[in-house]
Amino acid sequence: MHKLIQLREVGAGFDEIAAILAPDVVFKSPVFSRNVEGREQVAKCMLAAASARSGRYVAEMSDGNRTLLVWGGTVDGMPLDSFEMLLHDDAGLIVERTVAMRPFSSVVHFRNAMYRAMKDTLGPSFFKLADDLAIEGA
Repeated sequence: MHKLIQLREVGAGFDEIAAILAPDVVFKSPVFSRNVEGREQVAKCMLAAASARSGRYVAEMSDGNRTLLVWGGTVDGMPLDSFEMLLHDDAGLIVERTVAMRPFSSVVHFRNAMYRAMKDTLGPSFFKLADDLAIEGA
């Protein structure tokens, strides 16, 4: 079982999550307008995400330095699925985390929850949408 799954199952805090991330880790997520970089910021995003949704990891596949995790659960009572590709360095630290989510209506709810949790930490540039799109509170 991947260390991230183990930590999530026990409700690990910032220090435990940060310890499995490389210092220059990159987080690519559909809920942000740009990548989140650095151990501290990515760990904060991961903790906020765990608080904004409920569910569990349902599958794990690994091949060398790549791990695919599949998560299923809910956000605001709506179904949400996510697929995570983790890339590791030789020490086993996560150097990149790329997330895909579905369905879109649930992703919007999740993005709104992440905006509320992370807007002051990350700043507005991480939540900027094209001018013809709107998001609650942004």
